[in-house]
Amino acid sequence: MRGKREFVQHALNYMEDGGFIAGWDLTDNTNRNDYIVRLNSGRVAVIDLKGCLDGNNTNIFERPPLADEFVIWSICSNPGADPQRNAWSGIHTRLSAEMIARNQRVDGVLLWDMVCATIGRPCPKSVDGDRLTNLGPFCVPPPCIYLFPENIPSISIPFVKGRDIREVEILAAFNAAFGGYAEEIHHVDFRMEMRGSELMRQTVVRRAGTIEQVSEMTAIRRVEKYL
Repeated sequence: MRGKREFVQHALNYMEDGGFIAGWDLTDNTNRNDYIVRLNSGRVAVIDLKGCLDGNNTNIFERPPLADEFVIWSICSNPGADPQRNAWSGIHTRLSAEMIARNQRVDGVLLWDMVCATIGRPCPKSVDGDRLTNLGPFCVPPPCIYLFPENIPSISIPFVKGRDIREVEILAAFNAAFGGYAEEIHHVDFRMEMRGSELMRQTVVRRAGTIEQVSEMTAIRRVEKYL
């Protein structure tokens, strides 16, 4: 994790120095999460650092009581990994099921690491060299951001839509600090319904007003924890 944490600390220091956040700290060893970020509004964001989102570790997260905002940051530094495929697997197969089953709200996902825009992982955002940012030994394009709904879907509110970037301050700060464009933001919608005794959920990812991916209705196996 040393290289990953070095990258994160360079990024958060850059944001603090630029006035995009008020400050940040590591969490203590007893906390499942990794970073506490003090936002300019006075709110507190908590970041849970993960590897590739298609791994079992994605299922292990806990929103702490102090968090006004809670986001997952995926650093998938394997050069052969496909970030888009990992994002879909992590968000639909793992995160949505855990969020609903355990009533654990996640405000969004950040996919971004030191391998982005390298030879092994080309990035369309790096075509224009002006969009690259130097972070110590790293040179990276703007991050990929996925915005989740404000509420977890429920029987009474079966469909919830991904929020606007301005509604999640920590992700808005990342987007502004590193030159992201509004049309590059991903918005994630969730729909759920009961079919007999099965609790089903659907995931939709939208970007720039169009639907990029949509799942079939998929059963949540851990229904008893939700009910």
